[in-house]
Amino acid sequence: MEGGARPPICNDPFEDWVRAPISRDDLDARVRALQNRLDSRQVPTLDSAGTLCFGPHSITISNVQTELMELLIEHFGEVVYRHELTQRLAERVQRPTRNSLDLHIMRLRRRLSRIDLVIRTAWGRGYVLETDVG
Repeated sequence: MEGGARPPICNDPFEDWVRAPISRDDLDARVRALQNRLDSRQVPTLDSAGTLCFGPHSITISNVQTELMELLIEHFGEVVYRHELTQRLAERVQRPTRNSLDLHIMRLRRRLSRIDLVIRTAWGRGYVLETDVG
């Protein structure tokens, strides 16, 4: 009797189960939940040519943006401090200013909106690269 059977033990975060019969709405909700789990564990990739990929999307970014993104991807989901980004920027730009870092972050934010990534400000500390779930 399926209705009285014990539920299976799932050790895999991408495994899921439901009891039959299931409505189409409930099935769609479970699929979306599993997709969200997968997406939340996905990390962007960046190649040497400046192609940034995330999920099925990709964009190209400038050399300076590539330098900054390498650091943000390395610490995906974590704060990257302004001084670390400024130091990375100094490898490409002579005497980077606070405004030059802000300008590069602003430009990156515009580009990232196309591939479901976002750079959030960690006030007084730096920036966090994460999935745009909004």
